[in-house]
Amino acid sequence: MSDSAANAIVFACNWDGLSSVEAAGQARLSYPASVRVVRINCLSRLNHGMILKAFELGARGVLLIGCEPGRCRFDSDAALVARELEKAKGALRLLGMREERLVMGRVPPGDGAGFVQQVTAFVAVLDKMQSASSAWLR
Repeated sequence: MSDSAANAIVFACNWDGLSSVEAAGQARLSYPASVRVVRINCLSRLNHGMILKAFELGARGVLLIGCEPGRCRFDSDAALVARELEKAKGALRLLGMREERLVMGRVPPGDGAGFVQQVTAFVAVLDKMQSASSAWLR
């Protein structure tokens, strides 16, 4: 992987998120090779410590892909996911890192094109931030 490639971790829920990843693969849609998808049963099971660990291990950005509002198979509270996201963003601020490196996205089930579009746009933002090296950490 080249130095200019943006290493992005995508935490995808097992239902709508992962079905979109699979649909993208079945349709032979491509997204940047530097993206790593991690299946998680539900985004409500993801805590801010796991998100921050991805950054600690070298991720330049983290994208959370979950179900559309009201479609969660576990009837999880969307506010719970939002609270964990805000905790992680708060920690990023304390570390002097830009909040734009952590993004939440939603996709309908099986929307491969939507998944690819969100991931590609996210990686483009990471590339743009990195090219403006003075703004990378800030």
